[in-house]
Amino acid sequence: MSARGATKEAILSTSISLFNQYGFEQVTINQICQEINVTKTAFYYHFKSKDELISEVFSIDNIVSNDDLLNILTVTDFADQVMKTMGIYVKHMVRLGVEMTKENYRVHLRNQILPLDKSKSPLLSDIIPTLIQRAKDEGQIRNPASAEDLLESMCNLANGVILKWAVEGGSFDVLEETRKRFEILLVVNRE
Repeated sequence: MSARGATKEAILSTSISLFNQYGFEQVTINQICQEINVTKTAFYYHFKSKDELISEVFSIDNIVSNDDLLNILTVTDFADQVMKTMGIYVKHMVRLGVEMTKENYRVHLRNQILPLDKSKSPLLSDIIPTLIQRAKDEGQIRNPASAEDLLESMCNLANGVILKWAVEGGSFDVLEETRKRFEILLVVNRE
């Protein structure tokens, strides 16, 4: 890894630690730079702002691990593959806890974009609609809407459940709740 790559990773990991310890609003760019002994120029080389940094922390690039992929591929039910794949995105969105998830939504709302957006990931935009269509063809999903519309609805539903989870302080199992809501939306056939 290059020094620039190492610096970016150091900025990200240090920022997460400081945000969790002191809260997003209380942590300054100066504090982040002092903690890892880098200049503000180095920080700004990688990130234009703390908001951009938080977006990077929650970026959906490269979130599927080999274990996740194996878990998805070992399931022969296409509807279950769809829900496991969407579950990976939900886990990723909430992995840093309630406060960081709130900040992620705050940043995205200010920038007028949704955190879980199908256009940001080939897995979401290309593969999941194919799995949805296969599940529909096999009679595992009975909702008559198109695969693309169902995916869009799943993304919107996941954003809503995650936001509710954050607002309620993490008071429920967000993965279980999204899976339950996905099954209702898709009209999953469990016979």
